Amino acid sequence: MKKGIFYLFLAALLPVTAAADEGMWMVNTFQNVIYPQMKKAGIKLKPGEIYNEESPAICNAVVAIDGGMGTGSIISDNGLLITNHHVAYGDIHALSTPEKNYLENGFWALSQDEELPIKEKTVTFLRKIVDVTDEAIAIRDSLIKANAYGVFGSRKMGRILTKRYEKDTPFEIACTSMWRGEKYFLFFYETYNDIRLVGAPPEKIGAFGGEFDNWGWPQHKGDFALYRVYGDREGRPAAYSKENVPISPRKVLRVATGGVHDGDYAMVIGYPGRTNRYLSSYAIDEKEHVTNPIIINVRHNRLDIMKKHMEADPKVRLLYSDKYFSLSNYADYAKWENICLRRYDIVRMRANEERELMAWIQADAARQARYGDLCAELEKGYAARREALRAKCYYQETWLRPSETMMMANRLASMTKNMARLSIPAVKNDNKVFSNIRASVKRITKNYDAATDLDVMIRMIRIYTDSVPRQYWGEHLTRLYDGSNGDVDAFVTEAFNKSCCKDFNQMVDWFETPRTAEEIMADPMVALVNSVQSRRFMKQIESIEKRCCVEIDAKEKLYAEALYAMKEARGIPQYPDANSTMRLTYGTVGPLLTARDAIQYASRSTIAGYMEKYDPEVFEYRVDKKMRTLIENQEWGRWGEAGKLYVNFLTDNDITGGNSGSPVLNARGDVIGLAFDGNRESMSGDVYYHPTNFKTVCVDIRFVLWIIDKYAGAGKLINEMQLVE
Repeated sequence: MKKGIFYLFLAALLPVTAAADEGMWMVNTFQNVIYPQMKKAGIKLKPGEIYNEESPAICNAVVAIDGGMGTGSIISDNGLLITNHHVAYGDIHALSTPEKNYLENGFWALSQDEELPIKEKTVTFLRKIVDVTDEAIAIRDSLIKANAYGVFGSRKMGRILTKRYEKDTPFEIACTSMWRGEKYFLFFYETYNDIRLVGAPPEKIGAFGGEFDNWGWPQHKGDFALYRVYGDREGRPAAYSKENVPISPRKVLRVATGGVHDGDYAMVIGYPGRTNRYLSSYAIDEKEHVTNPIIINVRHNRLDIMKKHMEADPKVRLLYSDKYFSLSNYADYAKWENICLRRYDIVRMRANEERELMAWIQADAARQARYGDLCAELEKGYAARREALRAKCYYQETWLRPSETMMMANRLASMTKNMARLSIPAVKNDNKVFSNIRASVKRITKNYDAATDLDVMIRMIRIYTDSVPRQYWGEHLTRLYDGSNGDVDAFVTEAFNKSCCKDFNQMVDWFETPRTAEEIMADPMVALVNSVQSRRFMKQIESIEKRCCVEIDAKEKLYAEALYAMKEARGIPQYPDANSTMRLTYGTVGPLLTARDAIQYASRSTIAGYMEKYDPEVFEYRVDKKMRTLIENQEWGRWGEAGKLYVNFLTDNDITGGNSGSPVLNARGDVIGLAFDGNRESMSGDVYYHPTNFKTVCVDIRFVLWIIDKYAGAGKLINEMQLVE
């Protein structure tokens, strides 16, 4: 991150009647809203021990990884950082080779010299938060008065505020709005970019159960990894250098070894990414019936093809592991989200709230003038755009993104626009315009297998032509389809085989000869990709919204504003939607008693589950000889409890994506585990928190310590930590 690069003016508000454990609360304001409930739940800490700008507090030890892609925490005076294995998965994958396959075999650095630097890795510490609401509104009003606010007014306002404050601080500044512009805050960050991998269990432990157990319970994952944060000799952020040293953090979290039990207090602090709990019933209905079914269908088609190739060739498995892992995660989420949306009847629930909202609006003339017949307009707009949105979603899921070959072709098509802009008649592979494309394509095709990509591309284009009306195809795709009598396999394979885009080196060699824009656009894959244009989909939706006089995004914003105003008028505690800023959520350890009819789940899983699930023929359920021996001999060491070794546990904390790797803390603020998943019954969490079924799945910190100690023989790392009962 750099100063002022974030202008996150997009957080919607979720006004709720504050349930005991619901809410992702801002760490700088929670004490004014929910601290009394936290005390009743058992917390022993004072608010200043959680967030404090003047003295070390827990928030100083919790970090955003890669700008909020995950969360981590500092657990030693030497900058040792712990997070989830799945947060580190991409790094472990990037460092792995067939000769040194860290995904398959794990990695442990027993000295700092053995730690592996991670390119472009960042770890960000929150230093302080400042409420600048009054200043922001004054700037906004002045911009509006000068007729200078416009479409990007919020960004202008953020830049003005950032520039005003950055001259007096060494930190980066992010200007963020909450509650649809009701409040504005400046977040001051310090980002380190010399980050080194210290330890990670093999995938068969870190991701045990794979996609089969994903979002499920019980789970048995050792989902953790260790990094170390380095700075210069003064402890300041610095680019990687052998001269850098581990940082001396402001705050280090202690590690609790006393275990977790039902009813124990549990607090999660981290960087949840996005929630949309303030959507209208019409938006949720669209998600349930239009976008999610397409996502589920298309992504599982991609996964099936990738898995077939991965199982046939270990080299392809290594190439595609990270891609497969990321894709399967959200495909399953969408599936279970729809199940929850139906099970909890959330559309009907939200519709009932909307009737209450409209009654409140109609009770006041000023509110009527401001909001009008808001819900009826939303209903009209969503109904009108339904089929156009369906076509757009198919485009987003099938075209370009699933195939490296198609992305490569798209880059070349984009290059021709630069050629025209710069009046370049032809491009050779030593030309500056081409060098930028070459670097981009090299990144795209880093983990690429031609046969796998061709199979994926054929399936995706077949789904596209089966599902998207011809008006969106373009002339070239239509001509190919009709000319082959609908034989997608034939015309895609022919285009692939004749294209320079089937292989990175082949593309570079093709440009040994200067190529004109006409030649580039005539390449079979470039011509195919260029036939389908994203603007066709956007223009169609814009045209529909214009005809029915309903701009959906603007109406949804007005809807959120109205709900906020109603709840605030009634004095109901409110927390903002997640937007990758640090949040706190509190809850308790406990079982899931209403999973489904006649099904209940205990709150903790044990190592016995490894051997119950063990299947040497299923990649996701392998258990290696060393692990089996430790389990058979019950070698729990000091990490067991009453003859058992606990692996994962459940809490009712309210989390979402971005919280992965967040420390789960006890009433004293000590680490008892790491949050890594939600249960399938909580997959409505983007739009709705269920009061009894929402569970956070955590890895028990004692299982983490057992793996480091007994499995990896890396007890030296434990010696860095401050262990407490």
